[in-house]
Amino acid sequence: MTFDLIIKDGTIIDPSQNLIKKKDVGISGGKIASVKDYISESDGVQIIPARGKYITAGLIDLHVHVWWGVAHLAIPADPVCIGRGVTTAIDAGSSGANTFPGFYHYVIEQTHTRILAFLHISGMGQLDNDIGELENIRWARVDRAVEMSDLYKDAIVGIKVRLSSDIVGKNDLFAFGKALEAGVELNKPLMIHVGGSIHPIEKFLEQLRPGDIVTHAFTGRPNGIVDNNGRVIDAAKDAIKRGVIFDVGHGAGSFSFDIAEKCLEEGILPGTISSDVHKYNVNGPVHDLLTTLSKFLYLGLGIEEVVKLSTVNPSSAIGMDQKIGTLNVGADADVAIIDPIEKKITLTDSEGEIRVGNTLLVPVTTLKKGNIFVASPNML
Repeated sequence: MTFDLIIKDGTIIDPSQNLIKKKDVGISGGKIASVKDYISESDGVQIIPARGKYITAGLIDLHVHVWWGVAHLAIPADPVCIGRGVTTAIDAGSSGANTFPGFYHYVIEQTHTRILAFLHISGMGQLDNDIGELENIRWARVDRAVEMSDLYKDAIVGIKVRLSSDIVGKNDLFAFGKALEAGVELNKPLMIHVGGSIHPIEKFLEQLRPGDIVTHAFTGRPNGIVDNNGRVIDAAKDAIKRGVIFDVGHGAGSFSFDIAEKCLEEGILPGTISSDVHKYNVNGPVHDLLTTLSKFLYLGLGIEEVVKLSTVNPSSAIGMDQKIGTLNVGADADVAIIDPIEKKITLTDSEGEIRVGNTLLVPVTTLKKGNIFVASPNML
């Protein structure tokens, strides 16, 4: 058999198959056609050497902001997503019902990265940095959110709401209720942004359903999941037992090494790792998803675990199991080739705290349905 492309001599890390082994990958017609210990170079039209590199499914970033030119915090998707190993990115609330058609036409349909979205319960989405999108609670309209989600059901994977007081004022419980109502009616997950809310986080956690998502789970802001005694609150543990997903959502102000370390000491791991990359953090401290994964290698997670939390788990979270996040034969040839560079690397959290790690995961080549994209420069 002749393949369009063969990736040679890399170490495959594919938690969807419990596979971590040196193998070759054959690609034909934009699909994974073969994964074997050895495929002859003579069987391929094009060869990508990957010796000393990791071969993973295309990474999935569950939380980004890419409604560029409209949402105040958004950036162009491709340089920081498909240019950095991410083949699927989910925009977390940059657009609402009033702006989503434009987001679909001008971004989703025009971008090489596969873009999906959590639709903001606020019709305006995240337009302005100084005016919170739910300070005027009239923007939280369930009927409009449901209507738009039905119109674009293949692109909208859930509902988003931000609960910090500088965004929603004193309306956090009401806004949460409206967002949850929309999620229930659509039978899709609700993603809540936590940290800095007026009401304690327990008020929200106790109402979340299995499959709902808490992003910024390791925030150091008030009303997070770690109490003043440095212990993970019972409501968070109960939510995890119910199947609520705790997502990293690093961001510019929502990831603390100290909080993450306290959680890991109690055996509380993230359910997914996402970057929350946007205009205010792309040049640091976030940079991209791979840098965020490198921080969790520093924190003690293994390479297979961080790959699982950025492929298999997010694909499951948005109901796309086995469609993306896997290197199974027959799947779309979405692939990330990653170089694990061993060196002393300075890693910074959202609060300016610094740790020194030993491994930086760097993208080399990304494939989307077999099409090749060369890595964008890293700012780190």
